[in-house]
Amino acid sequence: MKNLFSSQFISLETLPSTPLKPLMASSLTHALCQDPPPPHLDDLLCSKPQQHQTEDDNDTSLPDTSSSFCLGSPSRYLSGESRVERAWSHWTKLGRPKLIVAPMVDNSELPFRMLCRKYGADAAYTPMLHSRIFTENEKYRNQEFTTCQEDRPLFVQFCANNPDTFLDAARRVEPYCDYVDINLGCPQRIARRGNYGAFLMDNLPLVKSLVEKLACNLHVPVSCKIRVFPKLEDTINYAKMLEEAGCSLLAVHGRTRDEKDGKKFRADWKAIKAVKSAVRIPVLANGNIRHMDDVQNCLEETGADGVLSAESLLENPALFAGFRTAEWVIGDEKRNRDGNLDQADLLVEYLKLCEKYPVPWRMIRAHVHKMLGDWFRIHPHVREDLNAQSRLTFEFLYNIVDQLRELGGRIPLYLKDVEVDTLAAEVTANGLANNFCNTW
Repeated sequence: MKNLFSSQFISLETLPSTPLKPLMASSLTHALCQDPPPPHLDDLLCSKPQQHQTEDDNDTSLPDTSSSFCLGSPSRYLSGESRVERAWSHWTKLGRPKLIVAPMVDNSELPFRMLCRKYGADAAYTPMLHSRIFTENEKYRNQEFTTCQEDRPLFVQFCANNPDTFLDAARRVEPYCDYVDINLGCPQRIARRGNYGAFLMDNLPLVKSLVEKLACNLHVPVSCKIRVFPKLEDTINYAKMLEEAGCSLLAVHGRTRDEKDGKKFRADWKAIKAVKSAVRIPVLANGNIRHMDDVQNCLEETGADGVLSAESLLENPALFAGFRTAEWVIGDEKRNRDGNLDQADLLVEYLKLCEKYPVPWRMIRAHVHKMLGDWFRIHPHVREDLNAQSRLTFEFLYNIVDQLRELGGRIPLYLKDVEVDTLAAEVTANGLANNFCNTW
């Protein structure tokens, strides 16, 4: 696991020739929790960015953008074959990351991305940014995009429905990311009202123009995150159209836009496999990734080049390091062991990252509910204390963790016992060998 607590927070406000500031995200929607406090309190930043005193920390040079610009000049004059080659060249230079934090509104902010990276994530998406607001509103722009030097590879995701506006927004972030991503998968009502996300599936010429605009004018590659159509043929044609328009990487959520409930609807890995077979650019699979067995099975069944996880990471940010919650151990206890880590430990690490990289309290509150959800079901009065707290402090949240520990009933995260698996494989192999010898 990587040590990321010493990483330097990049103050984009102080960097030369940049329109961005490193404040934290103020998103379009509020995190959901029981009995939410007055929003003006939870919208406050949890603390001020730390002031670095050393000579190295005071370095105001731009972050390393060499990986971002490996595509060179915009690809408006490249043939289809050349675009595919450059797409793979870029993906390879990034190390072909396989374990990726999906974009989540109010949830995939910098401290959470850094926590997931420590526990095995190879890359991550920002929360969705609204391209029009990002270009028009300085306050939104200054608060919404936050990163640091160690926050790479990074996808910066926008929703958009105007090519020129989208390009304006994308140019502001391209020095600090490895892909500019188009959200073509959001199925929520706000996306329908705003005419973006999965509802652009009804206007494919507009989608094509969005991709072409960026592919022909940005120095970083364009990626797209999509949902599938009810008909497989439509999905394949959609993916091919995006590739031809200049998309360099495609993330496919294996559910339709009407299948919003991930627990009710299983993602269609066969559709993802079909897309992977139909296009020549890297493809990521999204859906049904709850633990590392799912990761392995998904990669094998779809042939995808990597996987995205969202909801499961919110409960267990150490998922990509092999840890799993008790829910996925039931019935297989003998093959799993206490990993000497629990969600309270992860929350403490997250809070420390929030002290280093400030975010609005509502984001922190949402993560507390997600990471401690199992604990709160055992001790609901602690959750009620949290909900009653209109103004959060780090001291209060650290005390909640201490209180839960004192109450007992620790809920560990589990690791698969590799030694048990190895032993079982040896026993099986020996048994097969003995049986084979006995037949002769």
